[in-house]
Amino acid sequence: MKSSRFAVATHILVSVEYATRCGEVFQPSTAIAASVNTNPVFVRELLRKLSKAKLVLTKEGKGGGAQLARPASAIGLDEIYRAVEEGPLLKHNTRSKDPCCPVSCSMNMVLDPVVSEVEDAMLAILKERKLSELVNQIGYKSKSA
Repeated sequence: MKSSRFAVATHILVSVEYATRCGEVFQPSTAIAASVNTNPVFVRELLRKLSKAKLVLTKEGKGGGAQLARPASAIGLDEIYRAVEEGPLLKHNTRSKDPCCPVSCSMNMVLDPVVSEVEDAMLAILKERKLSELVNQIGYKSKSA
């Protein structure tokens, strides 16, 4: 994986849904950041992207935080990936080409179908998986524990 944004964004949404199932209406970014073990600023950056993709609703101020914009069972993991990742999973060689070398001049063109197939296959797999599947695998602590 080229970055951890998808993994962190998925963690954020699982955390938000988990909190909702435990009775919290809005999960504060500080609590999410503690769960992810990252900076609240990074969490808020991803929450902005997730909000723009209509995956979360956010509320500022006291009692604020994030909540899912729709049921976890209606959120595909592909939506999360598309909301936070930039560009395809595989990248082309960005080094300058040797104009005298036919291989150098043709590599991006011959790799394009492979890059597209890999991206399409990954997105198809993610589309089949729902956020709720992940949340359902998390164990719940009792309130007395």
